[in-house]
Amino acid sequence: MIKRRMALAAGVAALLVGCGTTSTPATGGDTTIRVQVSGEPEETAGYSAIAKSYELSHPGTKVQLVPVANKSDHLTRLSTAFAGGEPPDVFLINYREYAQFAARGAIEPIGPRLADVGVDTADYYQQPISAFTYDGQVQCMPQNLSSLVVYYNRTLFAEAGVQAPKPGWTFEQFKEAATRLTGDGVHGLGMDPSIVRLAPFVWSNGGDIVDDPQHPTRLTLNTPAARQALESLVQLVRNDGAGPDRTELAGQDLQARFASGKLAMFLDSRKETPALREVQGLDWDVAALPVTRKPAGVLHSDAYCIARKSKHHSEAARFIAFATGKDGQRITSLSGRVVPSLREVANSSAFLAPVKKPANSQAFLDVLPYLKSLPVLATWPEIEDIADEELARAFHDGAPLDDVIKRIDERTRPLFTSGDGTR
Repeated sequence: MIKRRMALAAGVAALLVGCGTTSTPATGGDTTIRVQVSGEPEETAGYSAIAKSYELSHPGTKVQLVPVANKSDHLTRLSTAFAGGEPPDVFLINYREYAQFAARGAIEPIGPRLADVGVDTADYYQQPISAFTYDGQVQCMPQNLSSLVVYYNRTLFAEAGVQAPKPGWTFEQFKEAATRLTGDGVHGLGMDPSIVRLAPFVWSNGGDIVDDPQHPTRLTLNTPAARQALESLVQLVRNDGAGPDRTELAGQDLQARFASGKLAMFLDSRKETPALREVQGLDWDVAALPVTRKPAGVLHSDAYCIARKSKHHSEAARFIAFATGKDGQRITSLSGRVVPSLREVANSSAFLAPVKKPANSQAFLDVLPYLKSLPVLATWPEIEDIADEELARAFHDGAPLDDVIKRIDERTRPLFTSGDGTR
């Protein structure tokens, strides 16, 4: 994975863009814009619906959707396409990953173009707008924002006599629930040992992930508050046995274990909702993360970007305005995939109405005042990969936490100085 990230940054991966389109190529004088997205079929169905709706309302423009199921392959194909000089006109990307393209000048800043088509970014939540601002300009337009939440199995909670999570529940209550729900082939808690999963626990405990969020020079997992948060989670997941071990996860990942009733809670963003809605007989909901000292959440956000080498900047901007506007965000809201970045849609029945699970979609909005983002840095994907690899040793292999933290610092510190700057 680390070698793959390095290949991405250098633009030397070997896969090609252009397969898997879902709409008809243009004919005659029509303009075609290629839009590359990533996600499982439940997710890409929403993007396909947006593309078709846009074509109906904008005669003369065809949208050629390029869906890529695996996120790593999505990034690899983007990198290769940019290196070859034939990128898609529009692509969807997470804020933790776009800086490698922005730093090379591969993105056409979208702020001025959206203003030209009447989009006011003040109508949108500002956390993702800020995350996609680089060198003082809005580079890409966020289609969503989310935070980490606790997905929980209501049936398992009831059978174990454990009270369902309430807003403001404490880490101790979270720990007690995970412990009590573990047994008889069921684990109480599933969480990936990754920076994006652990960050809100560090922040909630009063710590931080990096020394300077705007201009970081190193990770700060060795500080007392950060280390204490990590130690508490390692103790719960590994030493107390609340989480599945490496062997169990090799046979069935967290999402599959939750869907099959073998996992009472797991942590993820809104992206798991479409697939879980399809699981018959699974009674589930979502809750806010537990609080140690203060509430905290970590931003998850994807945005549409325009490739600078695209020949259709204006058409691409109009499509993005539609996709992130009321009509487009209502479509993706109904799919269950996103927490809308447009305030009006996020607070509408399209997102909040409990016609389909989860009933508590409000949990995704309640955390917004406490939402923080991870650094926007060209080398951040590589930094995350290294940290996640090392953290897995502590969570799954019993490696001493202090040794893991030291190795993370030694391996990642050079990447902070070798990056192409921050926003």
